[in-house]
Amino acid sequence: MILLQARWARVGSVVLAAIVVALVGGLVLVGSAQAQAPAHWRPLLMADAAEVRVAPRLEPGSSDDRAELDQIVAEQAGASFFVAQIEYWTAVPSPVRWNEILLAAVRDANTNPVRVSRTLGLLNAAMYDAIIATWDTKIAFPRSTPSERDSRIEKLAPPDDLSSHASVDAAIASAAVAVLSEIYPDRSATFEARLEEVLAVRRVSGAHTPSDVTAGAAIGEAVGALAVERARTDGGSAVWQGTAPEGPGYWVPALASRNDQPIEPLAGTWRPWLLESGSELRPGPPPAYLSEAWQAEADEVVRVNEQLTDEQVRIARFWADGAGTDTPPGHWMRIAIELTVRDELPLASTARVLTHLAIAQADAFIACWDAKFTYWSGRPTALIPGFASTVITPNFPSYTSGHATLSGASAEVLAAFFPSDREVLMAQGDEATTSRLYGGIHWRSDNEVGFALGQEIGKRAIARATADGNLR
Repeated sequence: MILLQARWARVGSVVLAAIVVALVGGLVLVGSAQAQAPAHWRPLLMADAAEVRVAPRLEPGSSDDRAELDQIVAEQAGASFFVAQIEYWTAVPSPVRWNEILLAAVRDANTNPVRVSRTLGLLNAAMYDAIIATWDTKIAFPRSTPSERDSRIEKLAPPDDLSSHASVDAAIASAAVAVLSEIYPDRSATFEARLEEVLAVRRVSGAHTPSDVTAGAAIGEAVGALAVERARTDGGSAVWQGTAPEGPGYWVPALASRNDQPIEPLAGTWRPWLLESGSELRPGPPPAYLSEAWQAEADEVVRVNEQLTDEQVRIARFWADGAGTDTPPGHWMRIAIELTVRDELPLASTARVLTHLAIAQADAFIACWDAKFTYWSGRPTALIPGFASTVITPNFPSYTSGHATLSGASAEVLAAFFPSDREVLMAQGDEATTSRLYGGIHWRSDNEVGFALGQEIGKRAIARATADGNLR
């Protein structure tokens, strides 16, 4: 008989105790309904978590199982080699690390923000489904950790919830690498090396046997394949064959870009996560060129940019997030990461926040780009004679503002997950939106309509999350 210590998981400010049951043969049944909740969350890629369920390969107490325990003992004898890696992969939940790895690739490759939002959606959806599937497998096959079953094995890292079978970090890593290698194939060797590092850490830590790690990796591979299939069929690889409309008030290429091809003109047709299509929430048209309403907005842009304070210039540049940065969706992902780490959210809750933020961001760009390439509205630098923007004018139509739509969605999602921070988050969303007026690259209607559009998409994300349980 093995008596297992109750595992504790912090969810927000509430600490939940797991149920402790002693079972024969190294098996353990752990789990209140709350602890088991991730297994019942609605997946984004899978039809059903059971479709990728992986049974244990070895029986506890068998000769092969004892051989795996002996392997861990031998690996721990040289564990000093893994100290830095164990610290890196256990200091924060692994979905945070994989988002950071993606953002490093974004900066290196100068990926445009529309593509970044798409990749963040795919990456986080894959990790989210990997967690759901792993939890499903853990409930089906409860098992205690090697360090609990063998006194020779030291516990060097926190164990998984529910069961050691099917390492959740291995599943997350395998799913993440499948997505990242699809999007950045030239970096696949680097991603694979990080995967191998995760698998080694989970073995050496005493939290899993080698077959537990292999089972988790198999789940991640299966979910990752679903994410890759979606990436190949979501419209992201389509090539634009159209031409921009010509005439008064229409968009013309930004002078700084020296490129007459707008950025991602087909993004509004990409497959969304929350909407039926990019056009589902399409706003009405912007003020007609040279109308009284348009002239009032043009006068405002000129007036604001002629009277910019140092603080307004700082705001315009802070939120610009141009080439070589995390980009606007990455900026909001960083804010989300800071909040999850501050509140010490456990792994599954962290993924729940980051995933619903990511899919809201992806749909915000899809809906925004649908509007941009429906109306093809011109930018202030093109339509106001002699006007120069404070920040670089992007090379795509004006209405609605991408920053505003993204910020409306992001602020709305994060404010629901972190209600005590709502006032600050909405102020950040407003500041990011207004920064585009300060930058001289958007009209007021671009910002106001975009922010409202983003908020509606954010509400869709939150409705999805609350439909299958508490937000956190």
